[in-house]
Amino acid sequence: REESGNPVPYRFGVNLPVDLDMLASGHRIVAPDGTQIWRLGIRSQGALALTLYFDRFNLPEGGRLFVYNPQRTQLLGAFTPQNNNRQSTFATSLINGDQLTLEYNAPDGTALPEIHISEVSYAYRGIADYSGLKTGFGASGKCQVNVNCPEGDNWQRQKRSVARIQIKRGGSNLWCTGSLVNNTSNDGTPYLLTADHCGRYSTSLDISQWIFYFDYESAGCPNPSQEPGSKTMTGATLVAHGGNGGLTGSDFFMVVLNSAVPDSYKVYYNGWSRETNMPSPSGVGIHHPQGDIKKISTYTQPLQSSNWSG
Repeated sequence: REESGNPVPYRFGVNLPVDLDMLASGHRIVAPDGTQIWRLGIRSQGALALTLYFDRFNLPEGGRLFVYNPQRTQLLGAFTPQNNNRQSTFATSLINGDQLTLEYNAPDGTALPEIHISEVSYAYRGIADYSGLKTGFGASGKCQVNVNCPEGDNWQRQKRSVARIQIKRGGSNLWCTGSLVNNTSNDGTPYLLTADHCGRYSTSLDISQWIFYFDYESAGCPNPSQEPGSKTMTGATLVAHGGNGGLTGSDFFMVVLNSAVPDSYKVYYNGWSRETNMPSPSGVGIHHPQGDIKKISTYTQPLQSSNWSG
């Protein structure tokens, strides 16, 4: 798809404005041990999946927040003070279906949190369905090869750098791909490179609510019948970008994640080169086409500089 000559990611959801305060809108009970529990149910009829966006998010020590579906087959959390950031924003990854429950647990004597939901993302296509829909799980073309097929055998370290990104752009949700990249200090700073046509219309507030899905891939070579799990992180800050969606310059958009990647994610930081006189003779691209699970494409001819749509 193009917009004024530029490629743009395909939208899979719209963001609905709400005004929900966990303490004011939730139902409160007190457990026998004195723990205070607030529960808040949210439903958006007909949605394939829901994401919550928080414009005020500050959890005190001891507080724990969970989000789950009615069957409790999907459970996010516990979210703790480690999920707080300087902007006091937050977002949750997709919960399938059109309803979910938030639950906040506070031991006796714990300070009260700030938990305010400003938007609910209503996903209307391409969610948890391997039926060839235009975006999301199962949406990529039949020519796409899963990263754990033999074609990816020599790229099992590098694949761990690649994340699917749930882009927030104003009132829309879109899928894009990015890669963690190393720096010359080798200090693990979580720089992540994506495309300018993905991020150029997102505000700093939007970017602080981007969601990054690592390890979103098939366990083997065949396409799975059910959507695989993933490891997620929320929030980033813009470092630099090419401008104009790549139409008049390099189509890059670099951010730094707002928190360190947990060691348990076992990510990889890809290298880079600014050499221009030694084109790569061959290699691969690893990405999430159409927001689908991780795929790999191989090229066997030397790279050449070129232009796309001007």
